[in-house]
Amino acid sequence: MNPETIGKNIRDARRQKEMTQAVLAERMNVSESAISQWESGKTSPDLSLIPDLCGILGISADWLLSVNAEQRAKEIEAILKRVNDLDRNGRGKETLPILEEACLRYPEDHRLARALMYATEDPDRQIAIGERLLAECTEEEYRTTAIQILIYAYKEKGNLRRAEELARQMPALWTTSDVFLTHIAEGEEYQKQARYLRFGLLNILVEAIHYGTYFKSEDSFSEDEKAKVFEKGIALLSLFFEKGDYGFFHGSLRDEYRRLAEWHARRGETNDALGCLENAVYHAMKFIEYVEEEPGSYHHTSLLFRGMTGGGNVGVGSDQNSASDLLEEMKEPAFDSLRESPAFREIEAKLEAAAGPWNVAGNDD
Repeated sequence: MNPETIGKNIRDARRQKEMTQAVLAERMNVSESAISQWESGKTSPDLSLIPDLCGILGISADWLLSVNAEQRAKEIEAILKRVNDLDRNGRGKETLPILEEACLRYPEDHRLARALMYATEDPDRQIAIGERLLAECTEEEYRTTAIQILIYAYKEKGNLRRAEELARQMPALWTTSDVFLTHIAEGEEYQKQARYLRFGLLNILVEAIHYGTYFKSEDSFSEDEKAKVFEKGIALLSLFFEKGDYGFFHGSLRDEYRRLAEWHARRGETNDALGCLENAVYHAMKFIEYVEEEPGSYHHTSLLFRGMTGGGNVGVGSDQNSASDLLEEMKEPAFDSLRESPAFREIEAKLEAAAGPWNVAGNDD
């Protein structure tokens, strides 16, 4: 950004509004000297002041910063690519300052606003951005994303009435585009849509089993019953996929086997616990392979999903891979009785050899 150009634009816009430097300074809550420094090009306003400054002067941020449409589009695309690369490597926390600055520079861009909603973990901030998107944006894609995030943000804040109000604006499971596109498709397009629908529904079901049992079942399931539910989740995936063709679901299986291992260890069932840990290690390694493949390079071979592609472009949650995560989880006290056994040490050695940051294909870092 050229300070002299920005200063000239501020001066021109202020004079167009027939506003003195003193009035602008008062409305901006800065000194008159600061306005003079801006207009002379000696300094530039902080990016955090740009939205208020543009609102007071009745100008766009693009005009103030002398950004043309083509340059603006290129810069936003570059920012979003950078953010996507960081997310794919589990470095989502690093995207927050990038998106904060981008949203201050391009406050009208809905893509950046949506990305910032994903990046921040502050529910108050998510609510502020999301409600602004709902008020300003007419594009259904962005409104839908805003509603999804707002539902969880309002729930976290304890405003269940608003969360439910927004949830009821979303389509029911059987009135989604995925269902209708499958119903109207013909021939090969039908097969493609049906595979996609099956995969999506299976993902929802596995999530309901995993999340609903592990985090939401304090009053519904005993510890022994939870273990049986985890076994059912494993059996479900084994039913849908043949010959180890789990792809994305290797991550779910790693979690389920690790939890079963912990349950067996607490019961003193050493062999069963070690067996489950071995399975958890296998799926952790396979999930690493899947995530680090080139996007679209994985091809499912199972009957119900044959021809579907995957690999790459997977949200991984943290910057360390699934072997690292499993090593950390094995520090739980439940595994203390196994720690000195040769089999447990061998498992640790396998994980240590594979542990480290994600190495996602296609990242420029």
